[in-house]
This record gives sequence, C-alpha cells and structure tokens, in this order.
Amino acid sequence: MIAKRIAQARKSASLSLRALAELVGVSQTTVSKYEKGLATPDSVMLMKLAKAMGIKSSFFFRTSSHQLENVEYRKRNISNKALKMIDAKVLNLVERRFELEELYPLAISKKFVVPKELPLNINYLYEIEDIANEVRKSWNLGEDPIADLSDILELQGIKVFMIDENVDNGFDGLIAMVNGNPIIVISKCWSGVRQRFTLAHELGHLIVRGRLSTEIDEERASNRFAGAFLLPKKALIDRLGSERKSIEIAELALLKEEFGVSMQVGFIRANQLKIISYEYSSSLRKLFKQNGWDNNEPTRPYLMERVKRFKQLVLRAVSQEVISESKGAELLEMTVRKFHNYRVTGK
Repeated sequence: MIAKRIAQARKSASLSLRALAELVGVSQTTVSKYEKGLATPDSVMLMKLAKAMGIKSSFFFRTSSHQLENVEYRKRNISNKALKMIDAKVLNLVERRFELEELYPLAISKKFVVPKELPLNINYLYEIEDIANEVRKSWNLGEDPIADLSDILELQGIKVFMIDENVDNGFDGLIAMVNGNPIIVISKCWSGVRQRFTLAHELGHLIVRGRLSTEIDEERASNRFAGAFLLPKKALIDRLGSERKSIEIAELALLKEEFGVSMQVGFIRANQLKIISYEYSSSLRKLFKQNGWDNNEPTRPYLMERVKRFKQLVLRAVSQEVISESKGAELLEMTVRKFHNYRVTGK
C-alpha cells in the first residue's frame, strides 16, 4: 500500500520521478523502486517524501482505497501524463471524503436520484428546456438565481471537488462514479461563471443520459441543459421580454451579475428562446470576439464557487467529538495549529 501511496502523492504533487528524487536526495531509480514495491523507505525517508510532496506522512498508511469509475473528462488538448496527475489529485480528495464518512456516518450523502417525473425519451433539443425546469421544480428551486450551485448538488447526493489546475492546461472538468456515487470535479483557477456552467453541464450528463434520441449529441444537450438550468426561460423572458431586435451590453452584464452565467450564455439563451434572432446573436458573438470579450468579458467577475460541504462536515465531527482535532487537521490537510486557529477564528 505504501508503494501505491508514494506514486499517488507524487502524481498529485505534479512531480516527476527525477524531481522527487532530487528533493529527497536519492536516485531516480530508488524512487522508482519505492513506487513499484521493490524497496521500502524507512521512517526518515517517509518523512522526507511527505515534506517534499506537501502531505502528512500518515497519508502513506491510509487503509481505505477507492477507484474512479466511468471517468469522463471535458478536455481540449491535455496529455495523458497530466490526466494521471489529475486522477491522483482527485483520488486524494475522494479518499479523505469517504474516510470521514466511515468515521462519521452523519456525513454520508443521500443517494443521487434523477427525478422520476422526467420523460424517458428526448427527441428534440428544445425539449431540454422542460427537463431543466422539471429538475428545478423537483428540487424546489423555483425560477430564482442559484447562489451556491455546489451546495445544491451536494444536497442532492453529488459530491463536488475542486483541484488546482491551470486555466490554460485544457482541463474542462471531470465526472465519475465512486462507490456508486457521482462526483464532479472543477478547478479552483477558473472564473466563477465557468465553474458554475461546468457543474451544470456535468449535471446535464447525469440527467439526459439514456434519454436522448440518436440524432442528439450529448455534449450539446448537456450545454443546453446547463443554460436552461442556470438561466430559466421564464426568468429570462421576465427580464428581456419575449421578442427583441437588439440587447444592450449592460443588460447582459446584469444577467451575469444576477444569475452567475457569462454574458455570452446570456445572448445564446436569448437566441435559443427566440427572443433575438440568430443573425443578431451571431453579430454579438463577432463583437465579443473582436473586442476580446470572449475570453475577458467587460464586467466584473462573478464570485467563484466555494465547495465547503466537506469542511463543514469535518468541523461538525470535531465539535461533536466524533473525531479528534488532529484527525480533523489531517482530513483537511492542515497542521494541527492551523486547524485549531481555523476552528476558533474561521480564518
């Protein structure tokens, strides 16, 4: 198990064999032997390895092990090496989450269930509008903006994780199953609107899968679901009207501020609902590209998602003396002193 943990921690820290070997003062071959189980590091070396990879040495002795199943990446151009490192980061988060559930049964999430009211077959893309509305209705969300999307998903049994991934490395999100539980992974480095759209997009996959006709692409369907879920039809018509020849840039900015969607999603949704024409939507797309707004919109950024459910559960378990303060610190990968200060100050 130690061999597997060393390899997992190294990939999670984005270190090559050579880089780790240099940090701990041994040869690359030695580190390779550690990972293959051909040699076992002593306690001093384990401490060095832990320090080099920014983890606690107790990580090497975790007994529970989980696997990511049915993994699907939303990616552009990303190497297999980078994907393996992402897997390792995610597994570390997953294992800590499930370890807490083993120690504290009240932390176990409800089982995710697709609302039973949904139709079994989706023959046209526009039908996804009603699908998104039905999910909102089933979850008692109404037509209001969703402030904390990750919290909503967690309450419905979908575990949400954040990892540090550079915004330019091609990683566009991940969805997988662990012990029958769906998980969604996003990056801490993304803008708030990108994080939210990715979460809603991945939810879309869980909702529409197995319901689409062969003529509908699942990626397009999930995008349509994400837009409709975050910015519902009725809410958009209430704000823009049912038919427009043009839209002010400031109106798109207000939609972004209220609903947490990009300005581009705002006018794409307006076109999907026939509030504006396809030609006008295309002209807005060109305008955004010409001004560089497709990458950097001309308004203040929306707040980033805060995935806080796990921290809340750890703090609750410590407060109820189900786990010790040192165990809480370990689960949150903090020093005991830092975790103690966090408990009493919130910082």
